[in-house]
Amino acid sequence: MKKMFTSFVILLMVMTLNAKVESEKSIDSKEDNKTEKTKAACEKGNADECFNLGVLYHNGTSVKKDLDKAFELFHKSCDLGSMKVCSRLALTYENNESKRYDINKSLKLYEIACDGKEIRACESLGFIYEKGHGVVKKNHLKSVDYFLKTCELESAACSKIAYAYETGTNLEKDLNASIKFYVKGCEANETRACSSAGRLYLENNDTRKSKTFLTKACQFKDAWSCSELGTLYVKDDTNLSKDYYDKACTFGNRSSCLTLGMQYLKGKELKKDAVKAIDYLTKACDKADAKACALIASIYLKGEGVSPNKIKALSFSDRACRYGDKSSCQSKK
Repeated sequence: MKKMFTSFVILLMVMTLNAKVESEKSIDSKEDNKTEKTKAACEKGNADECFNLGVLYHNGTSVKKDLDKAFELFHKSCDLGSMKVCSRLALTYENNESKRYDINKSLKLYEIACDGKEIRACESLGFIYEKGHGVVKKNHLKSVDYFLKTCELESAACSKIAYAYETGTNLEKDLNASIKFYVKGCEANETRACSSAGRLYLENNDTRKSKTFLTKACQFKDAWSCSELGTLYVKDDTNLSKDYYDKACTFGNRSSCLTLGMQYLKGKELKKDAVKAIDYLTKACDKADAKACALIASIYLKGEGVSPNKIKALSFSDRACRYGDKSSCQSKK
């Protein structure tokens, strides 16, 4: 009985081993078939499959590892129109720590990819000419041209590049170039770009151009831009100023709510109206504006244009105190 059991165990082990071998053969066979299909597709001119085949040779997967063969296939993929592969190859040749470092090859491949609308390639060329690289000398104008292509391919890139030029982050500070990219971004309806272009023109005392870009940003519900327009028009057109402050307040700009509240309270820019003053000041107070809360408390305490209400006055005074108005805290004692 014991011999029979031992024989059964041995038989089971042999069967398991055979099954494993057959399974591995099946997997190898599938991998071989897959590799052959990849080769056939590459030979027919499929750029993606040439790249995939190159990866197999690069990693030594189902074929003998061959880096030269891999790069030959990567180049073929690029030649067949895969701009991403061209850009990745360019990056390999750009790296001066790589054995394949060749900045001229890198530039050529980046240019091919950039012409093929590969955004990262255009961006890389911009940085190469902005900073200089090896034998490549700095060329600011050429750099701006490549960054403009990047901006044209992806509108969100406009603000990123503009910010880099404005602050000197990764790029040499150039406010003229910054404005140029913000304007380009605004043309593509990027809210931040419109707002920033308006801000820079305002800082350069070009009110006319500033209003143009701030108006567009305000139309996109940018609260800060609407608020700035309110300030710009306050002397020339009170009603237009009020409208912009009102929009800014609606879009969440508490300082605009406070401004309108004070204007209605004082009756200088706008006709005095305690009810409207309280309405706007309350919106500011609800956004934790201590001064607005304190002003409402004063209105109710003195009964300026409304019936005196000590309970409401105390409530708003308490909020003003909590939001940092020390005089309101003292009045509670």
